[in-house]
Amino acid sequence: MRRATSLYLALLAVGVLAVVVAVVVPRPAAPSAIAARGRPAPATPYDQAVAALKAQSAALLDGDEKAWLAAVEAPLRKRYRAMFRSLRALEVTRFDYRPGVGRPVKGPGALAMRTEISYCLGTDMCPGRSGTKWQQPPRIEQALTMRPVAGRYVISAVAPGPGDDPRRPAPWENGELVVLRGTRVTLVAAPAQRHHLARVLPVAEAAAKVDDRFAALIGTSQSRYRIYLAGEAQWRSWYGGREDNWAIGLAVPLNMHGIDVMLRMKELAGNPVLLRVALQHELGHVVTLSGAYRADAAEDTWLSEGIAEYIGWSPRRAARTLRRGSVRWALTGGARPTSMIPARPGPDAPARAGDAFYGLSHLAADCMAVRYGDAKLFAFVRLVLTQDNDYDQAAREAYGVPFRTVDRACVTWIRRQVL
Repeated sequence: MRRATSLYLALLAVGVLAVVVAVVVPRPAAPSAIAARGRPAPATPYDQAVAALKAQSAALLDGDEKAWLAAVEAPLRKRYRAMFRSLRALEVTRFDYRPGVGRPVKGPGALAMRTEISYCLGTDMCPGRSGTKWQQPPRIEQALTMRPVAGRYVISAVAPGPGDDPRRPAPWENGELVVLRGTRVTLVAAPAQRHHLARVLPVAEAAAKVDDRFAALIGTSQSRYRIYLAGEAQWRSWYGGREDNWAIGLAVPLNMHGIDVMLRMKELAGNPVLLRVALQHELGHVVTLSGAYRADAAEDTWLSEGIAEYIGWSPRRAARTLRRGSVRWALTGGARPTSMIPARPGPDAPARAGDAFYGLSHLAADCMAVRYGDAKLFAFVRLVLTQDNDYDQAAREAYGVPFRTVDRACVTWIRRQVL
């Protein structure tokens, strides 16, 4: 996005694909056979390497940086020191290695293995339920090389695993982060973006209070929001990176309950109004998508973005936002719409079409709020976005009427607001 009149926030929050992690075949456990003299068999090199990883995980959760670094060879210690401090600042509550098969590589006793890392940040991300992979803690995959140094196994090389995860790398995986904690939000940035933290914090705290009110309506209150302030280098690398020029914010679902927010500071730093709207909008995705049964809800983009816009511009009504001109352009430039659900613009559509899509989606949410009230609107949102009901089921339960009745009334209402 290059100007406030085309606030076209990213669609990733509802279009992101489910995590794809390559299946790892675990190595069979070492036998617990007893040697002839009654002593346990010595641990294999693989067992020693796995034990080193387990000890490193425990050190992270215990806050023991020295023990964490003891599992890393000297050339990697700067990277792992930054990782330790970032994860601790992000309130890591789980960090479990799940090693795959170890295979010998060049060097005395050296082993290579693929491993999954399951992790949790804060208390919201991992509420303790099991089930599908989407309900479980987020995972990343790594290719590790480990070798014995001074009588213990250490990580001597690390690389991303072959899994094609569109949300890698996570910001904490490689490189130093700086963190500023407020009452309701944790702001995270690369050192070069440190200067934004103090200025953004009060705006983010105010946005969080707005979103907290809506979270109470939908039953998704958050203990804390995580917000990453990205420079251009981070914007094009963190969580898979973004190559487009119009997006200014992302809400990135990591699992069923964990959603991170990333803001593009180049586009937001000099515009306090846009910063507030972007914060409320992206945190709106957090509270309306937390607990969703699926990661990919592309067909419901209009509702996901419409309710995020409703929260983002609150308390301003949809017909009074900067999108009004684009909405009028869309409604007068073609056939009269027969549904309040706007057509999602294609990849070659002009930026104004995207701006209009967001504006029309906002108007649809606004109409339902005006006709039925916030409590019923957010019940409808919960039934569709988190419980995966179809529109008619959700409308009958939330509003007491078929969806076609809601839709027909809102088409007329929307035209009256902007024409």
